[in-house]
Amino acid sequence: MIHLFSKLAQIFSLLALCVVGILVALVFVQADIKKLEQEEQISNWACGTVSPSEHLVLDTAIVSDTIIAGKALFENNCQQCHSAGADVVVGPGLKGILERRTMEWVVPWVQNSQRMIAGGDPYGNALYNKYNKAQMQSFDLTEYEIKAIMAYIQIYKEYVYLSDK
Repeated sequence: MIHLFSKLAQIFSLLALCVVGILVALVFVQADIKKLEQEEQISNWACGTVSPSEHLVLDTAIVSDTIIAGKALFENNCQQCHSAGADVVVGPGLKGILERRTMEWVVPWVQNSQRMIAGGDPYGNALYNKYNKAQMQSFDLTEYEIKAIMAYIQIYKEYVYLSDK
């Protein structure tokens, strides 16, 4: 009889350990799911996902680091000649730029517009001629930095509105 109770105690202990193991595994799976959801939420704000056909939905409580970086980059590199809205400064306002051109065009243009003009890019040459052949300087910005600027430009009005609150 003692032997039977000893075996039952061992079986019960093993079952208890299995249940604890399953509970621990569920906790880790839940944590992984939350982490993936957060990463997906962050990637939805990443400017690499921005295209002319997509619209950013701005959560009034959260402004992404990408947008904040884009604003700083715009202010330090672009606003001397461009507005983030539609106003012409020296060059055209950048509002709606991704509706007119693709990101694949914008990145090399910002990095070296004169190379594109010399290469015969029709849109680049039209811009150059329209704005009195004013040469846009080349910028040593990465693709990510240019995409951050574009993300900021896309939500410029909303961002300014939130900043004023």
